[in-house]
Amino acid sequence: MRVVYGPIRSLGLGKVVAVDPISRSPKVCNFNCLYCPLGCGGIVLLERSDFIDDASILEQIGECLHREECEAVMFKGTGETLLASNIFRMARMLREGSDKKIALFTNSTLLGHPEVLDQLDSFDIIIAKLDAAGEETFRAVNRPHPSIHFQDVLEGIRKAREGFGGSFRIHITLVRENLPDIDNISQLCREICPDYVYLESPEGCDPSHAVCRKDMQAAMERFFGIRCVSSQDRE
Repeated sequence: MRVVYGPIRSLGLGKVVAVDPISRSPKVCNFNCLYCPLGCGGIVLLERSDFIDDASILEQIGECLHREECEAVMFKGTGETLLASNIFRMARMLREGSDKKIALFTNSTLLGHPEVLDQLDSFDIIIAKLDAAGEETFRAVNRPHPSIHFQDVLEGIRKAREGFGGSFRIHITLVRENLPDIDNISQLCREICPDYVYLESPEGCDPSHAVCRKDMQAAMERFFGIRCVSSQDRE
């Protein structure tokens, strides 16, 4: 499995080279989101660990960065990226070897941990997942490990937003199960005050979870006063 791949199209970032600090099949995560493109199940972990050798990203990144125009490098894993304990070291290595913006995509569960908060400045952009506004929807949509609670995740997002000097962005995956919660989610976003909100409908998920274009457009309208980009904008 390749650690580095792309360029690929990413909502809000254009063409990016993706770096997978997990690189495992099945996935390694502390969520089991009902819309996950990697499928259900996988390996559930709570403790951070090294999954790949740092040097492997340098071996692969050069050929990808110059294949065609690339606007950023994004860490996005086969599972939760911040479970990789050497992710910050990898980001700093990339910063030394490239002038591209370096982005982190995270499910937000580890943002409040002190060792994570202290090193977030290794990235230029953080994209933090927020699919719910309360515990019930959080468990229905993200299906976290039982020890992970919504208020702790939300507090981690707030701490990260407060202390991060780069561009902080929120990513929301819209499905039928969190659509009724969209007003509360948008209100939380106004309180967090991200630089952007990305509102995305998952590709290839079970049709029983998918939302229609009309629902997506109606949800977009709830984010008044916020710079919001939806997956419809790239269609």
